[in-house]
Parts: sequence; C-alpha cells; structure tokens
Amino acid sequence: MASTQQRVVVGLLTVLGLAVTAPPVSAQAAVYPDIDNYTAVNNEIYRVPDEEGVWLTTPLGIHCAIDDSGSYGCSGALPGGAAGDNEVAWFVGDPYPRLYATAQPRFVSGAGQSILNGEHVIDYHGARCAVTRESGIYCVHGDDPNSQLMVTSARVLRGPDATPSS
Repeated sequence: MASTQQRVVVGLLTVLGLAVTAPPVSAQAAVYPDIDNYTAVNNEIYRVPDEEGVWLTTPLGIHCAIDDSGSYGCSGALPGGAAGDNEVAWFVGDPYPRLYATAQPRFVSGAGQSILNGEHVIDYHGARCAVTRESGIYCVHGDDPNSQLMVTSARVLRGPDATPSS
C-alpha cells in the first residue's frame, strides 16, 4: 500500500513541478502587437490625389499603402534583409507576405504621404496597418495570421510565426 501511495505522491509532485516551471500563457510575449486598443485615424488624411487606397509614412521613414483590394505593403530601407530587398507586401490571394527587391517601389506615391504616429491604426478594405510605440509598422488582413507583416527598426517579420528577414 505504501508503494502505491508513494507513486501517487511522486506523480502529483511531478505534475505540480511542471505546472510551476512552465510559463503561463499570458506571460509568453507576443511577437506581433495587439492593436485592438490603438487609436483609429481618419482615412481621408491618408489619401493621395489620383491614387487609390491610403498611403502613409512611418516615423522611421518607411512608406506604406493599402490599396482598394485590401492588399498592402511597405517600401524603403528594410532592415535585416538580404542586400537590395526594399519592399515587403501581402497581396489578396497570397499565402504569405513577400520580401523582395524592386527598381520601382509601389508603396511610395510620389506625393507627400502623411505620417502615421505610434499607437495609431488605419483600417481600410479589410486590412489594418498600425504604427507601434517603437515606430515599427504592423499590418494584417482581417484575422488571417498568414497575412501578417511587421517592419521594426531591426528586421522584417512575416507570417503567423513571425519569420525574420535574416
């Protein structure tokens, strides 16, 4: 009988030990920001004459846009990527955001693009792009985790697992 009780006690201690050493889910840091409480902006401020969609610039100087289809992307000096990569984008129908080099950046309007400040979000045609407190840009289409992209001061992150550019 004592050996059965000892096994039960050892089993309980093992389970309790695992529960104590495993970090709680709420303590695990999320890579992408929670933008639900960011301040929404008036889309009209981010319109550019003779262009569809909304256009913005981050405090870090990255140019971004969301077009009328809900596709979005950013152009500029993207940190942490391969030499020459200057654009990251997700297009409706894509399984994953693209990171690439182009001689004709599509997210620079040629006109003045308003700056989207930290902890503000623009919501347009099912896509949301937000500037974080640290001046990074995060975009997502609806609740599709595969569409996520983020440009920070150090790297580009893409997709549901936040695959880094480097």
